[in-house]
Amino acid sequence: MKKLIALGLLLFLLGGCGAEPDPDPVIPDAGTPQPDTAVPGEEEPASGGEENEVSEDPYAFFLEDGSIAQYKGEGNEYAQLTLRTVHLEGGHVAVYEDNGGTTVMSVYRIEGSAADLVKEEPEFYEEYEPSLEELQALKPISRYFELPVEAGGEMNGMPVKELGVKVETPYKDFDNAILLENKTEDGAILRSYFVEGYGEVKREFIMEDGDNEYKVTSSLEKIE
Repeated sequence: MKKLIALGLLLFLLGGCGAEPDPDPVIPDAGTPQPDTAVPGEEEPASGGEENEVSEDPYAFFLEDGSIAQYKGEGNEYAQLTLRTVHLEGGHVAVYEDNGGTTVMSVYRIEGSAADLVKEEPEFYEEYEPSLEELQALKPISRYFELPVEAGGEMNGMPVKELGVKVETPYKDFDNAILLENKTEDGAILRSYFVEGYGEVKREFIMEDGDNEYKVTSSLEKIE
């Protein structure tokens, strides 16, 4: 059981980052509640309406250039994360994820309504400063997401379970998150929550061992 937990946790800490969909998956909210403006005598809009709609701007799922986001970790020493976002030329975005043990750099290319992972390097401790020609020569590795994001679709290599989900983080509570969820053959549950304007705001790794539940979370705490 310890080996199974260790394997699942490794997948959780790597965070998926646009990896190819895997039969034994990897792990992972926006909007403001709309005021009640119903006119007497008119029907309320059906659920799944405007409040659950997802932005048509793919940049909405990346932080601004130079942003540094810190995530509170619970359940494991490597669950505490720091993500730094750098916007590059030609519609490319680099994200440096540091979990205290290693730094993984991921580069995404935004074209139209989609974003693709085009470069991913673990143990990356330098500043990535490619030319536009070098960026354009990168080949897509996997699809990160394509808009519109819909329940039953896929994002970051994981199934989209539900839209309009509430999620709590130390930074703030979100009312309109996109919930991604997968379950491994070993029974571990992997969840990720995305919010328009922020990107991924929370990850959860949950595994039961008999009567005990083993849970690791990384939750957005601060943005600089």
